[in-house]
Amino acid sequence: MSTSRRELARSVVLACREAGTTHLFGVPGGGSNLDVVGEAHTAGIEFVLVHTETAAAVMAGVMGELTGAPGMCVATRGPGAASAVNGMAQALLDRQPVVLVTDSVAASDRARVSHQRLAQQALMTPVSKASVVLDGREADAALHLVATALAMPPGPVQVDLDPTVEAAATAAGSASLPPASEPIIDLAALVRRSRRPVLVVGVGAIVGGAAQRARVADAVRRFATAGNVPVLCTYKARGMVADTAPTCAGVATGATIESPVLHAADLIIGVGLDPVELIPAAWPYAAPLVLVGRWTIDDSTFFGDHLTTEYVTDIAVALDGAIDALATDWAAADGQAYRRQALAELAAQVPAAPVGLVPQQVVAIARSVAPADTVATVDAGAHMLVAMPLWEVDAPAHLLISSGLATMGFALPASVAAALAYPGRRVVCFTGDGGIGMALAELETLARLQLPVVVVVFDDALLSLIAAKQQPSGHGGEAAVRYAPVDFAAVAAGCGVAAERVDDHAAYEQALRRAFQRNGPTLIDVVVDPSAYAAVLDAIRGPREAPSA
Repeated sequence: MSTSRRELARSVVLACREAGTTHLFGVPGGGSNLDVVGEAHTAGIEFVLVHTETAAAVMAGVMGELTGAPGMCVATRGPGAASAVNGMAQALLDRQPVVLVTDSVAASDRARVSHQRLAQQALMTPVSKASVVLDGREADAALHLVATALAMPPGPVQVDLDPTVEAAATAAGSASLPPASEPIIDLAALVRRSRRPVLVVGVGAIVGGAAQRARVADAVRRFATAGNVPVLCTYKARGMVADTAPTCAGVATGATIESPVLHAADLIIGVGLDPVELIPAAWPYAAPLVLVGRWTIDDSTFFGDHLTTEYVTDIAVALDGAIDALATDWAAADGQAYRRQALAELAAQVPAAPVGLVPQQVVAIARSVAPADTVATVDAGAHMLVAMPLWEVDAPAHLLISSGLATMGFALPASVAAALAYPGRRVVCFTGDGGIGMALAELETLARLQLPVVVVVFDDALLSLIAAKQQPSGHGGEAAVRYAPVDFAAVAAGCGVAAERVDDHAAYEQALRRAFQRNGPTLIDVVVDPSAYAAVLDAIRGPREAPSA
């Protein structure tokens, strides 16, 4: 007996719900999209209508990251699937479980239909763990698909629903699960020979949802505290140790600003460290490097000969098993001293007479006004160089960014997902004028859902990070990086969002206080001075040289 398209939709929805999915994001077309939306409603999964498929996939990815359950989204065939590609790539490189259901031209119609017909499995193969066509012939196919999204490392899967195909087509690799067995490791032996170990915590430490994140964070904190061990956290792992903890040594990005503590180490333990997060510079540290994580790093030779050994195991068990071997030369608060040194370098990079606010002020003032448990989302761009280290957090999953893909247009849709995942919590969205320009329509989504999000726009009418990278060569000139001024406050007001435009310290702080007293969303368009970004970039990544003639 053949399976109907609606039955296929039901099987995917129920598999996601069983795994803990609570929301479905998308811009539905006809066909199977409407079947999925209808079945989601029946199953108690809330559908969130958005404006672009990229935003829907970003929201689903962030929801997957925060909850540990597969985020879910829908897109129509052809243009919808093509638009979702960037969000799927974001989920793939940030290790977020996502299930994308796309409409498709049925196999039975392909001979006569060319309109909106794309080879969607070929399109999705590079940006997904699996791209499949469900035809109903395999009873557990939907469950298997969800299991693939959740298997280590988590990531996105894409599915077409087509009961007319003769055999299910699968691309983008195998959907089989990794072996359940884990090697017995002796991290303690390596730790015992070390006097100055350093932990570098990465994205692999935060996957699996709130309970798993907390379990690993507790183990990291126990290990660090037992030996005064400095801890660096990548962008995704911020908060695995509190920023105010004596052991917190700051942020790890693969740049030079964190190098003093790593050069001082005689053993570097990467805890869930994945090179997808690190800038592609050479790994220069002489100390042995050990990776302890949930998956094997098999898609990169980034660490080269520096990698001594790699263990795929239960991170918390491995760290707890090595605590008794700690006998370090680190003093209490050595880690915090490294962090404060790095922050002082960033604070020093400010213009003498700024026009508007300096980026460091924008972040620091917001942090001082926002409630302690506020979640922040950060877009790609020059402002992230100050936002990520200066926004203090005391727990993981409170500071969200696109790290592996580093895509602009992330922060605004991410703030929607964060507000839905953390009902009752405040969210601050830090974005540049370039990033918000890519996601402007989602301001209407904020207004329609009345989410408590404060959008802070670093407005300098400039692609500031690219402008900083232009120096000292100047290639392309201002035409390559300069926008015409846009009144983002007026745009937000037109979407139903309360909005203000500010250009000084006092006005900005007052606008923030009003925003945090408001029940719904607010946008604050902040005039910022970008002149110090080049110096900030140099402080973090080291000075750049002009290309030779």
